[in-house]
Amino acid sequence: MMDGLDISDQFDFEVNQGFEPDESVDNDDEQSPERESADDISDKGDSDQIKTVFQNDQGKKTIDVYWIADDGGLTLLVPYLLTRRKRWHRSKVRVFIVGDEQNMEEGRNEMVGLLKRFRLDFNDVIVMTDSERRPHAKNLSRFVDSVAPFMLHDEQQEGVSVQELRQSTPWKISDKDFEAFKLKSERKVRLNEIIRRNSQHAALVLV
Repeated sequence: MMDGLDISDQFDFEVNQGFEPDESVDNDDEQSPERESADDISDKGDSDQIKTVFQNDQGKKTIDVYWIADDGGLTLLVPYLLTRRKRWHRSKVRVFIVGDEQNMEEGRNEMVGLLKRFRLDFNDVIVMTDSERRPHAKNLSRFVDSVAPFMLHDEQQEGVSVQELRQSTPWKISDKDFEAFKLKSERKVRLNEIIRRNSQHAALVLV
């Protein structure tokens, strides 16, 4: 899209109170009376204030990280930072990695070693050995239906060139592109199935 997707100039921004800082886990025992009263005020807040998931006490829910590709550690750093906060410090971080049954233990040990190098105290590493299976037919069908409005269907058009169609609707997918990315799309649909199965009750999922 020639003009990009930045439409921020059309909005008046306000600070989202959900991301205001709260007290750190390390300071639980050293909290000053002044700080405590300030937190009490911000927690109660106005009745019409939007409260985000990050302000709620998460208890012992899990934070699930799906490590599909090496991003330098950012996806692992985010849950670590969250668990330093009072409302998230009891949450357990689980790391899911792609692997096969033959090299399952080797892959798990590599991930544990990486976590140690990052000095992150996450020990729950789960190897997904079924990620290469084909997704269920109903989920594939749902995916195809979801992208249907964004398809050019250029091979079914008569009297109009693909170039003209692409110029008039540059965000749409050609039949050729859809086929080229078919296997990759199916892997993402399969990953979606795995996430929905494993992380149904997680407080947060990072991919």
